[in-house]
Amino acid sequence: IKEGNSCQVVSVAGVGRSNFLGLLSYNRLIRIKHLGEGQKNFHFVLLNFSEIRKRPLSDATKFIFLGILDSLRERGMKKDYEVINKVFKESSEYNDELVIFQGLKKTIDYLAIEKGLTLVLLFDRFEEYVPSLTSEFFANLRVLRNRAKYHFSVVFSLSRPLEDLIEPMLFADFFEFAAGRIVYLSIKDEVGLAFRIAHLEKVSEKTIDKKIVENIIQLTNGHGKLTILCLE
Repeated sequence: IKEGNSCQVVSVAGVGRSNFLGLLSYNRLIRIKHLGEGQKNFHFVLLNFSEIRKRPLSDATKFIFLGILDSLRERGMKKDYEVINKVFKESSEYNDELVIFQGLKKTIDYLAIEKGLTLVLLFDRFEEYVPSLTSEFFANLRVLRNRAKYHFSVVFSLSRPLEDLIEPMLFADFFEFAAGRIVYLSIKDEVGLAFRIAHLEKVSEKTIDKKIVENIIQLTNGHGKLTILCLE
């Protein structure tokens, strides 16, 4: 992302992919750790695509638009929120897919070019939207990327790489920006697992025998969700 590239985050279910993206979006200290003081120039937008599965392209465009608006409000960027909210309302009045996309382009221009922010769209659980994908979806992403250049990135969160899930021609317009740039999450996340176990002990008001924890982790290989279910 620092180099202006897009990428894919791939893992099996239950190891904390959504948590990982949520930390990038909402944990300022983590952003400072990896981006330094320059983190203020990066704007992460978390979008859970399971919310719009089976929805058409027009709804996906609105969903991205609304996600950007919500992220501006949550970050306390009141003036920028008001500017983009006005663009969204004006675009939505026509109830036309092309007009709404034009409004989204204006939004990208404002944030990336005028404000100098690097906009990072985090597409969580994107595999659930794959059946509804069209080539126009990736063509639109390319249009947005071409406008903002290296100030626009997309992170696709998936159970398998896009190259394995969809036909190459469907992905052609955005292929060069994300294909092959894959970050695989490990099954075992020691820090995250330790936190989840400590949280379980706190809410249950019970201390779990360390030998039981060790035996379960050996059986589950530290898979986050499965380990917690076994401990429960």
